Formats: sequence, structure tokens, C-alpha cells
Amino acid sequence: MKKFLKYSVLTLFLITLSTSCKKTKDDICDINQVCYTEKPDELYIKVELSNSPSSEPIEVKMYKGYLEDGELYNTYSTTESTIYYLMPVGKRYTVTAKYKKGNDYILVVDSEKLTSESYKNCDETCYDWDEELVLDLKLK
Repeated sequence: MKKFLKYSVLTLFLITLSTSCKKTKDDICDINQVCYTEKPDELYIKVELSNSPSSEPIEVKMYKGYLEDGELYNTYSTTESTIYYLMPVGKRYTVTAKYKKGNDYILVVDSEKLTSESYKNCDETCYDWDEELVLDLKLK
């Protein structure tokens, strides 16, 4: 009976210890971690494309804002599968990809707001400068 009680107390202690030590990204305190305290003005947008079904270049258009009422930022044709843009944070971006398949065209659209991520480290606000927005324009 004493042995059972001893193991029960030990198990309860270990469970309590493991659940109380869980920290989220907002709860860390690591003095050796690099902390960028300045909020980034620009971050990368990664545009992912499929291979063209007809081997013709894909027509890509990027808009600042929504497709319907946004400002056209860039238009080009490419055969690349990944394109990067360094763009200002805090704005919405929309990208379209026009694929040709036989006699038909397929238009793929993705849109999202580019934001900077932050977290707390030892009561200091740190910003993630490696964060990127991924817009998926791959054919399904």
C-alpha cells in the first residue's frame, strides 16, 4: 500500500510539473535568444505557382489591395514555380495566375494581408523578421 501511494504521489507530481512548464511563444524568457525589438516595415511575400499545363509562360499579376478595386502593382509572364516580393507590412495583396490549358484559360487568385508577427521574450516585444506571407496559386 505504501508503495502504491508513493508511486501515485510521484506520478501526480510529474503530471503537474509537465503541464505547468508548458510555455507558449508568448511566455518565453531566453536571454540568449536574438530579439528584434523594431517592427519590420517590409516582409516577403512568397508566390507559389504550378508548372504550366501547356508549357506556355504563366501570366502573373500582383495588386495592392483587393482584385476588384486594388492598384495593379506588377504584371509579367514566368515559368518559375516560386516568386518573392519584398513589400510593405500592414497592407493586403492579391496575386492572380493565368494558366493556359488547351484552348481554355484557368485563373487562380489568392489574397491576404501582410502582417508582422510579434511575441514576448523576458517582458520585451520581439518581432519575427523571417516571417513571410505565402500566396498559393497552384493548380489543384
